[in-house]
Amino acid sequence: MQKLISLSIILVLLIGISLYSGYSSGQAEISYRTDIKPVSERFPNLAGIDKVYWSGSSIGGDFGPTNYWMRGYVFLSQAASAALKQDFNWESALIIPELQYDFKGKLQHWSSSDDFDAYIKSSSYTGNFYFDQKRNVLYFDVER
Repeated sequence: MQKLISLSIILVLLIGISLYSGYSSGQAEISYRTDIKPVSERFPNLAGIDKVYWSGSSIGGDFGPTNYWMRGYVFLSQAASAALKQDFNWESALIIPELQYDFKGKLQHWSSSDDFDAYIKSSSYTGNFYFDQKRNVLYFDVER
């Protein structure tokens, strides 16, 4: 009987330890990426990418279809930026990007365009793109 109680206590401790090791403080560790291909594959109409800084992760549990989020910065070539300025109507947008990037203390002046959002992302994505026309940078925050 005492062996059974001891085994039960050990089992409870092992379960507790395994649950605790999977516990996070509510904030998952975010890793940042600089590879262009995943961004350009998801948004094929996005041209003139010089570099990217982004992050993404799945949403929800392990079972069934899994949604994911992506947010980040796309640094555009001068030509691509000029085309965006000319081809779309941009309106000033007051946002504070959730994913931070060091712009060396310089303020960003974000603008948004519903037409650009419709052009750049498929209907399976929710979220928006924002454009800093002075720095030729897009910020995106989307889910699929």
